[in-house]
Amino acid sequence: MTRPAFVVIAAASVALIAAPVVAQVRTQLVVSGLTNPVAWVMDPVDHSTFYVVEQRGTIRTVRDNTLSPGFFLDIRSVISSGGERGLLGLAFPPDYAESRRFYVNFTNPEGDTVVARYTRAVTGAADPSSRFDLMWPNGRRIIEQPFSNHNGGHLVFGPDGYLYIGLGDGGSGGDPLNNAQNPNTLLGKMLRIDVNVPDNDTRGYRVPGDNPFLDRQPIAALPEIWAFGLRNPWRYNFDDWQHGGTGALVIADVGQNAREEVNWEPSGAGGRNYGWRLREGRSPYDARTAAAFLPLVEPIHDYPRTDGMSITGGYVYRGAALDPLFNGRYFFADYIAGRVFTLGVVLDEQQEARAVDRLELTDMLGGTTELGLISAFGVDADAELYLVSYSRGRILKIVP
Repeated sequence: MTRPAFVVIAAASVALIAAPVVAQVRTQLVVSGLTNPVAWVMDPVDHSTFYVVEQRGTIRTVRDNTLSPGFFLDIRSVISSGGERGLLGLAFPPDYAESRRFYVNFTNPEGDTVVARYTRAVTGAADPSSRFDLMWPNGRRIIEQPFSNHNGGHLVFGPDGYLYIGLGDGGSGGDPLNNAQNPNTLLGKMLRIDVNVPDNDTRGYRVPGDNPFLDRQPIAALPEIWAFGLRNPWRYNFDDWQHGGTGALVIADVGQNAREEVNWEPSGAGGRNYGWRLREGRSPYDARTAAAFLPLVEPIHDYPRTDGMSITGGYVYRGAALDPLFNGRYFFADYIAGRVFTLGVVLDEQQEARAVDRLELTDMLGGTTELGLISAFGVDADAELYLVSYSRGRILKIVP
């Protein structure tokens, strides 16, 4: 997948982990034989079952580490795929056990973004006839994409039960339409919506009453918007509140020519502006037009093109199988470079983060040839970590 595209701490601050990590880790093969996988998602009801999202437009079932020959969902006939287009995201809502609903993000034949709701049939596979495309503020059931790249595509439900949708800036290079700072487009934003609505709801969602721009302060913006200033958020996740995490939203944003970045957002801290296109990482990029609003929030970590060229966001580790020194560290990768890193994080009293002690795990995990191009991470019911190898068509578990 080509470029899936991203204070002084008080004495009472909490160090999640800042000590150098010396514990060893390795990978364990879970399943192979996949076609360009881009996501690994656990079934929220049956924790022995996972779903692999394949960019071509299929979702496959893996139960007890065995790949099913059939498809959970096959929408190859209604999508465009290739480059940065395709079936890109899958998420199950908190009420999945009762509603049997789930959500996918894909590019349609014209290349525009669709977020669609499906229902799992009683037989266990998705019901193709249940497709319902969410309707956006302009009355259309697509989010128009002016170029073929920077579609975002990830979907995640947060601790609040709402669906978070990360959208890229619409593509090309340098955000030529200045979408990421435009309050009247969903592109270049993080969205937050409530999809817990009846089946006959025309739009398929409502806007949560505490979304940050509903009061038109500090700017009048589309009410679905949660945050501004993203270039191409390629994987973001919440620090696992069910396993002792803080509930923070950690966003990996793919850069333009110089810097890849990691953004940390404390739980509930919507309404931020992460700076693109004025800034790329911590560096100035294009100040020809003003920011939609200030201040611009700097990433907690960025890195240069000598280290990698396309960040893949992962998770703050909250499992128990790895050495305790890994607990609270953020795991991420670089897709182009085939490298895996872990980052220490220190929090202050407001749960704002400072990154420390970045370490590389690539060689421990088998090296770039073994890992391939890493398109995503995943977790299981015990909060243990998995790597999705796009180029090698495999899922790997990180183990001691």
